[in-house]
Amino acid sequence: MRPQSRLIPAFLVVSLLFPSRPALSADSPDAAEVETLGIVVTSREAMLDNGIASDGATLYNGDRLVTAPTGGLSLRSGDALLYMSGSTQVTLHRTPSHNPVIKKSLIRADVTSGSISFSLAPDQYFLVSAHGALIGPAAPIPTLGEISILDLRSFEIRARRGPLKIVYRDDSEIIPEGKSYRVELDDSLDTHNPTSIKTKSPRPAGRRRFILLFLIGAAAIAATGAAAGYVHSVESPDCPQPNQCSRPN
Repeated sequence: MRPQSRLIPAFLVVSLLFPSRPALSADSPDAAEVETLGIVVTSREAMLDNGIASDGATLYNGDRLVTAPTGGLSLRSGDALLYMSGSTQVTLHRTPSHNPVIKKSLIRADVTSGSISFSLAPDQYFLVSAHGALIGPAAPIPTLGEISILDLRSFEIRARRGPLKIVYRDDSEIIPEGKSYRVELDDSLDTHNPTSIKTKSPRPAGRRRFILLFLIGAAAIAATGAAAGYVHSVESPDCPQPNQCSRPN
């Protein structure tokens, strides 16, 4: 396991000292492409598109962030916080919401390689995406989670605080708090593919399964070391039970 990045303390200090700022309104259609999606909080050995990712840099639709093997980067978008460990690539997108209840467009962080730790707000205006699967809070509470990309159609996920929900095509799964899973996505169109009918519970007739979950140990996620530092740093020292008082900031 790589040594914990020195960016973690700085990331936490900034998130604790500076209040969250809501993302800018997307009411104007002409503002979608130029709207600020977030800012870089701290960065070390990281690139923003073709330039150096500097602390305080403004992030826009389509911006791509890449960290070197020994680098790291943290960003804030409204109430959401995201930390990228080494050898990680994330692209930010503004995307319309298909949920009639959510009037605002969504900000999506597409993770294509590496590992991330994140804190998501229950408003679900900021979501994480891995290989086309959307990940967000499964309950109306702030959520802490981790994702590590494995290959072109699988990743590992852990719900550190609060449950997470994965949505892919017309399938969805809940990751309970404290659980870690390897997720495999079935992106084939072959209805006779045996992997597409593996189920852990009965489903409605004719319902295909595109998300396959495999329970794994907590230590298997590559980003656990970094995320553990995140949780322990924001947890009150007076907490009577470890890992029960953490709060994203």
